[in-house]
Amino acid sequence: MRKLAAAALVGALVAVLPATAALAADPKPDIAVTSAADKANYAEGETFTITVTVKNKSSVDAKRVHYTGGDSEGVDGVVYGELSTGFDLAAGATKTVVLTGKTNHVAWQTGRGYVGFELAADNGEANDADNITIVRLLVAGAFDDLGGYVFQGESYDADWTPQTPGVPDVKVVATSVDGKTTYAEASTDAKGLFRLAHLPAGDVLLTFTAPAGWKIMAGENGEDDHTLAQVTADDSDEPRIFVAAKKVALSSPTVSPSVSPTPSPTPTPPTPSASTSAGPGLPITGDNTMLLVGAAAVAVAVGTLLVLVARRRRVRLQA
Repeated sequence: MRKLAAAALVGALVAVLPATAALAADPKPDIAVTSAADKANYAEGETFTITVTVKNKSSVDAKRVHYTGGDSEGVDGVVYGELSTGFDLAAGATKTVVLTGKTNHVAWQTGRGYVGFELAADNGEANDADNITIVRLLVAGAFDDLGGYVFQGESYDADWTPQTPGVPDVKVVATSVDGKTTYAEASTDAKGLFRLAHLPAGDVLLTFTAPAGWKIMAGENGEDDHTLAQVTADDSDEPRIFVAAKKVALSSPTVSPSVSPTPSPTPTPPTPSASTSAGPGLPITGDNTMLLVGAAAVAVAVGTLLVLVARRRRVRLQA
């Protein structure tokens, strides 16, 4: 029985190996495509030319590389040329083809049109990540206003209704997508409404600065203070931008640690003079005061003695 089982296993392996080898010997081409428009800006109704570069990055020839589908907006009459009929592309080879079309009024209203498409080969595609391309066609000339609301919400995806309280005094600045050119500025009113005037049609960047106590929750995850917006030239004045803001606690001001003041030294009372007399002291001068006092005392004594002597002499004379 063991011999039969071993023989069956060997037979199965022999049967599978040719199929595996056949799969390994049948690799698919790898088509990569890039494209670019011939101008940076177009006018409404202007013809555009897109240069398409197709490269076969694999070691397998690509059979009938062709356009398989795509999408476009703001353009008319797109002609795909060889991309529609198809062409063979050898392994490692590169081919350049063109397609053409015209911008239309929608491109003027929105500030841009685009053409996007996908290529494939009849014998398959090894990598679907780089065989798709999209070309933007900028159309300048149209301007319009853009309005919206900054409203109170607990999360970035909160819903706005006409009864939702707004956040006033939020500064809104509209710039180019790269932030280098400022188009307009505005502030929200008591209802949270703002309106930016005369913006160019196309993509703009809106940046919000909320007053203290509020946090803007913009962007895809609500962690940003800015968002992209599309300006479209039409007759509608309806607000199009809705951004939630959440009330947050005000940060406390930083308080420096208290420092005990250095006590002032207690003034030392003046040393009393040696004299204990309650009367006013004699002024101190540079003269020898004690000598003068002594001389005066001697003069008084002598005067007294002379008076006594004179009285005794007068008494004797009278006697």
